[in-house]
Amino acid sequence: MEKRVRLKDIAKEARLSVSAVSMALNNDVTMSDRTIERVKGVAREMGYVPDPALSALSAYRTKLKVHTHFSVIGMVTNWRTRDGWSGKANQKEVIRGAKERAMDLGYTLQVFWAREEGASPKRFSQILRARGIRGIILAPFEDNDEALDMDWNQFSVVTISRPSRYTSFHHVVQNPYMDLLNCWDKLRERGSSRVGLVLQDDIASRWSYQWEAAHLFSSTLGVPERDRIPTLRLDGVNDGIAIKEWLEKHRPQAVISRCKSFLDVARSLGLRIPEDLGYVTLNANNDIPSAAGIRHRRDALGAMAVDVLNSLLHRNHTGFQDVSVGTQIDGIWQDGETLPALI
Repeated sequence: MEKRVRLKDIAKEARLSVSAVSMALNNDVTMSDRTIERVKGVAREMGYVPDPALSALSAYRTKLKVHTHFSVIGMVTNWRTRDGWSGKANQKEVIRGAKERAMDLGYTLQVFWAREEGASPKRFSQILRARGIRGIILAPFEDNDEALDMDWNQFSVVTISRPSRYTSFHHVVQNPYMDLLNCWDKLRERGSSRVGLVLQDDIASRWSYQWEAAHLFSSTLGVPERDRIPTLRLDGVNDGIAIKEWLEKHRPQAVISRCKSFLDVARSLGLRIPEDLGYVTLNANNDIPSAAGIRHRRDALGAMAVDVLNSLLHRNHTGFQDVSVGTQIDGIWQDGETLPALI
């Protein structure tokens, strides 16, 4: 067997210490870009391959230590008000999950408002660095097209949304496409084929219309063309009238909804739920308690964001990534009183 190339061998060839070689291979921020590239070039030429057993041992030892050199993770929100995002019940679940996971890994997590005392993005970046914060979880923006021009190259960053201007950060988000397919599967089990989809347009756009794509696909699987119902997207103007006209025109057997007002409008028309119309929510966390539909594990989303950020910190990866990479968290189906029971 060929002798494995060791860090000591690379150090000799590059005329550096073993510790310097290790730091360069791990993209340590204290090393110059020139040195990092030179060491990696030498490693490639020598055929260096990390020993997975040693890497696993190192990772295990690292987990046992409190990371005193970057022990605080910052969860950053940029809403118009301090508690505009972090004060919502849903987001408190995300924060709780992130804090618990951070504690498991030896970190603490603090929520920061980027507009504190009118700070500019540049000043806010300086404040975080002064507090020793190198890892950031970027909360969803109030406006998904918003910009927050921080000095991103100073931080490892994970987002828990898909902000349109920052698609090259690792994102940890829910999985709208699979959630919608799951809803269709449950409705088929109950014999429903005339299924409609009702969405608030501002929410649908945040998810790049993945719910609509999954609905369009599902409605072609064994569903006669006459029974296919177009998606109703609501813009907040005369929503009640739009829902009423859509229901009267298409007469669905069941509706999948991400809309606050749908049930009230349906009941005002004398429709009984679920006798006359089945109802499935895409947000069981915030809908009526008895609703059938998708429940999101927002605590798991927060925990996963910390896991990903922990990996970036240990690899000393800062700033944007070369490619857009993401992790999706599937929702969990919740049975409820708004659908007929399975026979």
